[in-house]
Amino acid sequence: MQLPRLRDGSIFYNIKLLMMKRLSLVFIVTALAGLVFNSCKKAEKVVPNTKNDLIDIYGTIEGMGSSRLFEPIYSANKDSIYFEMPYYYPVNSDNEVDLSKIILRSNVPSDAIVTPALGVIQDVSKPFKINITSGSGEVRSFVVVSKKVGDVSITKAKVLYQAGASTQEIEAVIKGDEVLFYILPGVDLSAATLNLEINSHSTSSIASGASVNLSQNLPLTITGVDGKKKTYTLKAAEPVKLDYGVGINRRLWSKTAAELGFTTNNESALAVSGDYLITVVRTNPASYRVFNRHTGAYIKNMALPFSALAMQIVNDSEGNLIGTTFAGKNAKFMVYKWANVDATPVKIIDWTNNNPAAITGDGGVGRRLNIYGNVESNAVIMSTGGQSSIIYKWRIVNGVLVNNTPEVITYKSVTGGAASFMGFQADAQPVSTDANTDYFINYQFEIGLVNGVTHERSVGFANEVAVFGIFHFATDYIIFNNAKYLAVQKFVKTTSYNNAILGLYDVTESSKINLSAADPRYRSFNIYNSEEFLGATVNANGTGDVCFGLSPDKERLQLYMLLTNGGIIAHEFTKYAP
Repeated sequence: MQLPRLRDGSIFYNIKLLMMKRLSLVFIVTALAGLVFNSCKKAEKVVPNTKNDLIDIYGTIEGMGSSRLFEPIYSANKDSIYFEMPYYYPVNSDNEVDLSKIILRSNVPSDAIVTPALGVIQDVSKPFKINITSGSGEVRSFVVVSKKVGDVSITKAKVLYQAGASTQEIEAVIKGDEVLFYILPGVDLSAATLNLEINSHSTSSIASGASVNLSQNLPLTITGVDGKKKTYTLKAAEPVKLDYGVGINRRLWSKTAAELGFTTNNESALAVSGDYLITVVRTNPASYRVFNRHTGAYIKNMALPFSALAMQIVNDSEGNLIGTTFAGKNAKFMVYKWANVDATPVKIIDWTNNNPAAITGDGGVGRRLNIYGNVESNAVIMSTGGQSSIIYKWRIVNGVLVNNTPEVITYKSVTGGAASFMGFQADAQPVSTDANTDYFINYQFEIGLVNGVTHERSVGFANEVAVFGIFHFATDYIIFNNAKYLAVQKFVKTTSYNNAILGLYDVTESSKINLSAADPRYRSFNIYNSEEFLGATVNANGTGDVCFGLSPDKERLQLYMLLTNGGIIAHEFTKYAP
């Protein structure tokens, strides 16, 4: 058969059209067949969950939402649930818990059902049963028992006792039914005052504020409002002695400038000898005032071998005192030593400050003085020249001064860009008795450890207010219980310099010295900061002092800070930890 032609002569258009119609028919038939096939397929069987565990349950009260106020106690075989609810909530309020208005909330497996329904206010004053039915129909039952109980816990306990003229306190560590007071050897708690914090509705067999004798273990019973009782044992326990560093510490005392009889702007230095604390009054002539270092009580003035302006006194490792006069250019710089506050002074240095380094600024010597060692054996003494980068050093070997004329050192890493270099009151604190000992430098722009050979900074404190305040000066150094400590007086908040903090730094590892205050390890470096200590008036010169002392058995370390116009604080560190 001959196919018809189109006007353009093509014979293919009709063939294409016919083929498209046939393809559409095939698609429709296939789709319909698929629908018929699927409609005949059986639905998958849903398998119910067989689990009927009680995953969680807790109690709360109206208005507290999902807050977990009351926790469950399960029986050994997990078929009973006990709630011991406090008589009052909050526990120290007078709002008595009503067992007829408790909300229990639970968590169970998917498609399990709890009966009776929880999550609503219900009466739990009597035991009742709850059933958990799994999706497959298995039932597990629990008995719920609730009761109100009194609070027999001890929130806090401490004892107060007298140590000389001061009152000390020790806070207890509560472990189970033991109330432990960690005391240092020699502390007498035979007539201590017990202070307790317990629930306001509970009673104690020993009243808070009562006198107790803790030279032996003492029972104490707390009775709750429901009559429930718990007996504790009060114990004075000796702490663990540390192999390294300090542990338990405490404030010994603090006294204001007025209480100590300070005169405005004049108290500038501090030292320890035996049972005494000595301050310098920088008048002309100067005076040295003696205080009981355990109480802060004024004792007397020391007799001085000179009648001149003086600003400094320090103590060596054995409590010998070293005092100096102040020497401007071409004036006498005299240094004396005393074995104790009643001893006859012995002159050890008599040097004319002839300005050997040609300091163009102030050049005075004796505003600050630092020592390491024992002047009766080996020691290094350092003092800085005013408004310069110059440090003067004297050495004592086998109890004898090596040279009356000091070694002149130029510190090569001065920072801050000031024309006055290290200012008037820089500290150079030696850390050994070696001829080329390293030393810490401390002036307004930095605190750093300096190489004793090159006289360049080895490592410096991070230049952060959080590390050393807005200003800092006084420094002391000691080795105690295998650790090396640097004490620093830090001025904070204002350039009036009458807000000071006493800081203690563990400088044993030089790698920690430059830690930022944001570093997680920082607290192992700056191990102690006192509260802010306030001066009564502006401390325009930024003066003050810090010094270390040791107990006679060298088991305890005392640290003192003098703030000009502020007063003195005394703090103690020990080798013991709870």
